[in-house]
Amino acid sequence: MLTNSLKKISYANFVCYCTKAEKKLSYSNTLFLPKTKFPLRLTNKKLVERDEQIYSAAEFENLYDWQRGHSFEPEFVLHDGPPYANGLPHMGHAINKILKDTILRYEILQGIKVHYIPGWDCHGLPIELKALNSTKGLDPIDIRNKARKFAKRTVEDQKRIFKSWGVLGDWKNCYTTYSTDYIKTQLRLFYKLYKKNLIYRDIKPIHWSPSSRTALAEAELEYNEKHKSPSAFVKVEIKNIPKLGPLENKCYAIIWTTTPWTLPANQGICYNESLLYSIVKNTNSNDNSTYLLATDLLPDISNTLQTTFEIVKQFPGNKLEGAAYVHPIYKDRDCYHFLSAAHVSSSKGTGLVHLAGAHGPDDFLVALNNKLPIVDLLDDAGCYLSKAGPKLEGKYVLKDGNKMVIDILKENSSLLSLDEIVHSYPYDWRTKEPVIIKASHQWFIDTNAIKNRAVELLENVKFLPSDKSELYKTNLAKQIQKRPYWCISRQRKWGVPIPVLYNRTTSETVITENTINHQMNLLDTVGTDFWWKSTAQELLPANHTYSPSDNIEKCEDIMDIWLDSGLSWAKVLEGTKVADMYLEGVDQLTGWFQSSLLTSVALRDKAPFKTVYIHGFAVDENGIKMSKSIGNVVDPIEITQGVDGKNALGVDTLRWWVTCHANQDAQAYVGKRVLQASHDEVHKIRSSLRFAIAGLTDYDRSEIETRNKDKLLLIDRYMMHLLYQFQNKANEHMREFQFHKISTSLNHLLTNSVSALYYNAIKDRLYCDPLDSSARKSVQFTLYHVFETVTQAVAPMLPHLVEELYLYYPLRESKTYFTTAHPKLDDEWDDKAVESLFELLLKWKRDVNVEMGASTGDGVVNVVVSPEIGRKIKNVISLKDLETQIVDVFQVSQVSIIQGEMDGEDYKINISKSSNHLCPRCRKVSSDRDDALCKRCHEVVAELSNKTAVVN
Repeated sequence: MLTNSLKKISYANFVCYCTKAEKKLSYSNTLFLPKTKFPLRLTNKKLVERDEQIYSAAEFENLYDWQRGHSFEPEFVLHDGPPYANGLPHMGHAINKILKDTILRYEILQGIKVHYIPGWDCHGLPIELKALNSTKGLDPIDIRNKARKFAKRTVEDQKRIFKSWGVLGDWKNCYTTYSTDYIKTQLRLFYKLYKKNLIYRDIKPIHWSPSSRTALAEAELEYNEKHKSPSAFVKVEIKNIPKLGPLENKCYAIIWTTTPWTLPANQGICYNESLLYSIVKNTNSNDNSTYLLATDLLPDISNTLQTTFEIVKQFPGNKLEGAAYVHPIYKDRDCYHFLSAAHVSSSKGTGLVHLAGAHGPDDFLVALNNKLPIVDLLDDAGCYLSKAGPKLEGKYVLKDGNKMVIDILKENSSLLSLDEIVHSYPYDWRTKEPVIIKASHQWFIDTNAIKNRAVELLENVKFLPSDKSELYKTNLAKQIQKRPYWCISRQRKWGVPIPVLYNRTTSETVITENTINHQMNLLDTVGTDFWWKSTAQELLPANHTYSPSDNIEKCEDIMDIWLDSGLSWAKVLEGTKVADMYLEGVDQLTGWFQSSLLTSVALRDKAPFKTVYIHGFAVDENGIKMSKSIGNVVDPIEITQGVDGKNALGVDTLRWWVTCHANQDAQAYVGKRVLQASHDEVHKIRSSLRFAIAGLTDYDRSEIETRNKDKLLLIDRYMMHLLYQFQNKANEHMREFQFHKISTSLNHLLTNSVSALYYNAIKDRLYCDPLDSSARKSVQFTLYHVFETVTQAVAPMLPHLVEELYLYYPLRESKTYFTTAHPKLDDEWDDKAVESLFELLLKWKRDVNVEMGASTGDGVVNVVVSPEIGRKIKNVISLKDLETQIVDVFQVSQVSIIQGEMDGEDYKINISKSSNHLCPRCRKVSSDRDDALCKRCHEVVAELSNKTAVVN
């Protein structure tokens, strides 16, 4: 029983204060306001702590093992391309690992079992150089020990950070290319390739890094677009041209080169039989000599040499067969010849190409076809050997060597013109120093034997993103087609040894199944340094048949790290499986994609992947490649954790940037603006879903099954229709890996449909209707689906946020979001009639807002509709029910809708001011007297009072 004094009453956790005089009461505590402890915003230290706590609370560590035992077959296999164990993760790592994790988490939410074993590429020069920096001597075991320790420490550092980003995987069984089991697999497969005659040793011109003193593969090069080289036009004295008869005057061939340092190794001058050549005379001087060059290039050369030539004789290229000349450097040598070669063209130069078989792939093939010996005058540091002559000995070819050759040409009066060109030139991607092409004894894989099959199998491989599919596939196929061989040997210590021994006398190779098995046993007993700890004799099995064994020496080379990582499918995919997806950066078209494909085709005649997903690389906001020297590096660790406890944006922001801003384009722009935009987008999701879970505080899960479309109000049905549409779009975008489109659709849904429209329209029902009213439960049913639909769309991208929300979710069923089954909206919620009607209602709403501005609360909206519009409305809802329900949509006092004859119009709207008064509880202009509750609020407060009185 109530008294005149202020008395506290409570019911179902809601509190009100009442007095006898109703008009003096405060009703704020009688409202059923949403309640949640889920924080609206987290910053800096609290955000970092939240990321760490969620990892533990949501059991991220256990999710991979859990899904292996609870999900459906067949499994989805994503094979991890091993990152290089050479330092802390950068933005490229973030893009790669987070994209992979997003795809895997989507599959898990669909109930599909995933297979993902993270790995690391642990050998190679950068890691070896780290060891050399701290090693005084060059003892191989010391180098390998220090390199191994560095790689192991780096793997642990990278693993810790990848896991902090929420990346799931079989972290207990990661693969590393330096592990015993991995190396065993590699040695076995090396022998298998050798037995198939796909591996051989030969001398060939390869990219050689003087700064690293090792051979390099194409994937280990980067091209400097601003490299400067000399551009020299050189005259070479011709001794005779048999097919043209005697030469009346001295005749010189004009050759052009940007590598004067290769002239000492000259072995011929190449011409093309299909080109037209001319012998010309200089008309601008008293020079009686004549010159030979391609006719088509005569104008260009005249311009370069700033002279005018007169054609003395013109003839087809085949007339140069058998012509001889004097060596351009060593003038006492005159037995060199002109050689026919298809690679000579009239697009640049002079149509005559100087041949040095040791220093160019085309040159090498021409020398091979003409049975010329390979002349190599350089040591491993790129300096001339003594056989190059006293003037050149010891000089580095790209500096003093080039200069000295040019000086010799000047002394011999052989230099016609010298300039400098800026062009693209290959550099060692590790030392950032230029490389040269140099003949060397190396081990090779015969890609000629497998490349056609590899290209054929590529036809059945899907490439992503879809808009670049043909471009990437064609690019990869072309690179494979133009690759005659793959140099797989390196002159280093930190790596997997090439398991071959040599007979010193005959140079015969010693490698058999017995030697490989013996060496694999040594791996188990001696360890991965067995090759360097054992003598050549110890590397042979006890029952070897090589006599005398003391004439045996071991190969000192290691395998190319691209062969290391290219064979990862054999270890991770258990030799027989094909991965559903390989996902790496665009640079792997020349690297891991290619080495994986070639080795898989060579060893098992199938591609290792069904889909190849290619992502771009991170650049700053101006599109400039990140560089420490420029100072534009964006550190993903600083994004998530901030610096000195400040400016932390959290894992959510990093993952959202990756998935929505860095997954489609070749260049992923990152900087303060785009990161802040990503942070704001995440906050929008956070705040929108916070309202949803807060509104479900008193909702009973049993209500979900009993509520259908007929029990919902019109705007609830419209919201469910929009959620159904969004769910389908999001799933389609996710299946196509177009995560950025999910972001676009979600931002539109949350900003316009959920926050601006639905949340504003339902607050009165949610806050002010009776707790158990059907209208209020309809709101909560819809809020439940807002939460479930939106979280399912973003959970793969934002697992930390979604798991945090789930911890506060009133309807939580199990411990974590990803181990819980989540509902899908079925086709019953696809309601085109409601959508069409609401489009009309929103048009009315815009008209009302234009007419009334912000002060719509006391407005009375009178709408006259045409018979056609009336029928459209009645097909969905009665006019009377619509009048009641759209009051909250329009945020007005009252709505009246009648049907009448119209003069060619669909509807007319008239707005007047309501005579009602403001209800002190719901704040709607709905009370029939001043300072009094409206009928609905009076009944709710009375019911609360009665129930409290009964309790008391």
